[in-house]
Amino acid sequence: MLAARELYETEGVAATSLADIARKAGVARSLVYYYFPDKQAVTDAVLNDYLEDLVESVSTWNELRAFGDTPNELKKCVSAFRRTLYTAAGKPRPMFSVLDELGIRDRFATRAVQEIVACIQNYIVSEYTAYRTIEIQLVPETFGLLLFGLAGMMKAKPDITDDELAILIAQTLRLDMTVMDPPPWPEHPDAAAR
Repeated sequence: MLAARELYETEGVAATSLADIARKAGVARSLVYYYFPDKQAVTDAVLNDYLEDLVESVSTWNELRAFGDTPNELKKCVSAFRRTLYTAAGKPRPMFSVLDELGIRDRFATRAVQEIVACIQNYIVSEYTAYRTIEIQLVPETFGLLLFGLAGMMKAKPDITDDELAILIAQTLRLDMTVMDPPPWPEHPDAAAR
């Protein structure tokens, strides 16, 4: 599947055959057919891999964030979001050319936002509400709107800074930006520092 992803991104989906994928992976074509009955199944696997990358970026940020330091962690979140969409040089990630060639960029974006919002709702929002008050209604819908808006803003204004985007997020979500001490439970990773 990784061979297919690389070929799709460099050669294009239409120009890539299952034989090309097998050759790139260094396996027999029959082995590719064993796992993927046709090219559409390979394409679906590549799209699912893109989706997993996006959700994983949110999960990784969440696992690494410092409890209660909303101002700094929000900036790190924006930076992680930008890195999932753009290269260090500011160019769109190669996945976008694949999505555009397949004509599914908007449909994929909708699916990605739904998955990311579910991740945010299940982990980040639930922790936030344990210690702070959410002052907005329609929380998942607001996050969906915010994600689409952030992606659009990065595209429309590529020079917008992560600090500016963090301010927009904080204002939109009406976040309490007060830094909090870690909770008192002993198994919390920041508890030993106190």
